[in-house]
Amino acid sequence: GVFDLVPVERLVVDEASQIDTFEFMHLFHKFKELQKICFFGDPKQLPPYGKEAAPRIQTIFDFKHIKPAAFFLETQYRMPIPVGDFISKHVYNSKLRSDHRITVMSCVKFVNVSKGEETKVGSSWMNMEEVHAVMNLVRYYYKTKDFCVITPYDAQRGAIQKSLKAADLPWDMVYNVDSFQGTSATNIAV
Repeated sequence: GVFDLVPVERLVVDEASQIDTFEFMHLFHKFKELQKICFFGDPKQLPPYGKEAAPRIQTIFDFKHIKPAAFFLETQYRMPIPVGDFISKHVYNSKLRSDHRITVMSCVKFVNVSKGEETKVGSSWMNMEEVHAVMNLVRYYYKTKDFCVITPYDAQRGAIQKSLKAADLPWDMVYNVDSFQGTSATNIAV
């Protein structure tokens, strides 16, 4: 094949913090000419899928002997500065800097859904009051804008999609945290 003609010598693995190291083994076997591999990922973000059920799953960042060779990329460019500063303070011990054109606090709004209660749905969770709040946000504010909705729970995602679709509102931009990876939108409701 093509790799016999042009052997792979360098490999870049993105989102490495979401991949079980066992999943890399076939690469090392297949690409015997491999000289250098770079892993990009953030161990403070999403763990590999299924880590809750199988806690022995390890990412490349779980190996202590590799940590001294790791670099912290201290500047983020994707989030508005107020959001980036919040995450820097509460997740990265104020070590993450933000470089973004949006600098004002008004880019972040909070909606208090005071009467909502989470209910268990299978192995997931749902809050119908939050579903109604999201519907109102979409109906009166986001409907004609570049937006998406992110929720930590798959049952909540399904309920929001179903309710938006029933109300003839845009419903296909609703994600759970896992499925949002690699996606972006100008306006995001969490």
